[in-house]
Amino acid sequence: MPINRHLFLGLRVSDPETYQGISELLDYVESLAGQLRLEPRPAAQVSAAAALPPPLPAAGFQVTGADGHFEISIANHPSNQSLVYHELASSTNRQFDAAGASAVFGPENRTQWTIADPAAAKYWRLRSKYLGSAFNAPIYFTQPGADGPSTVASGVLRSASTAGRTQHVANSITVYAEYLPAGAALQNGDTSDGSPTLDWAAAAIYKDGGATQIAIPKTTIRGLSPATAYAAAWNLSSNAASYSSNGSQLLGDDLIYLATVTTPAAVGGALSAAGGGPDALGATANSGRYAYT
Repeated sequence: MPINRHLFLGLRVSDPETYQGISELLDYVESLAGQLRLEPRPAAQVSAAAALPPPLPAAGFQVTGADGHFEISIANHPSNQSLVYHELASSTNRQFDAAGASAVFGPENRTQWTIADPAAAKYWRLRSKYLGSAFNAPIYFTQPGADGPSTVASGVLRSASTAGRTQHVANSITVYAEYLPAGAALQNGDTSDGSPTLDWAAAAIYKDGGATQIAIPKTTIRGLSPATAYAAAWNLSSNAASYSSNGSQLLGDDLIYLATVTTPAAVGGALSAAGGGPDALGATANSGRYAYT
């Protein structure tokens, strides 16, 4: 007689790995028996013996985009067993077809996903199953307040290395290093207090591939040391200037590097000027560009 697989049906949910191993072993035994003509295998025999109902749809899932990645968090339905296998799909259209460059991830038994897909805007779909069951009906990510499936933007990709984290776009800022007598006019129109200064006029720079414009106001940094190289940057978090004589101190995702200039050694010395220029630590010149690090 065919092996009664109902005896193992309870393992589908409580111990799916064991159930899968037993099922594969029984498939092999029955196939071998059929080849040896020990017993005919009825064509209508179903390997799983009975259909296991799929899990209830997930309670919800969240999709966010940053640094060229999609971060996805899934909340399992509280009535489901713990071993639920989730399958995600992304697409540029709501049909999730070939025209939308649809991609499938999983199914896997996890609720946190990080998927690299730089500079993309995608719709997201989720469906789930138990091992041995069919998939449940898919659910779609929807932004709060939206009346249907919503796209999420992944953002621009940045690597963790200093060299790879530069993104160059147009920058019209010129940074000056000056050491003038008190009362003398600086390059940006401010008045010198007699100490070495860094200064620049108001300008705009762009980030995220040029999509975001950042207005940088006229700035004067006073009281610096003579004959010293300073790296200047703009802090996006505090909306204020940052500077350091140690360029590595200016690395950070909230800083836009402007230029590195050297203050004159004495009052009235020749000014130093640079614009938009070298990459993160001043290693490579890129005239008219800036590095976002």
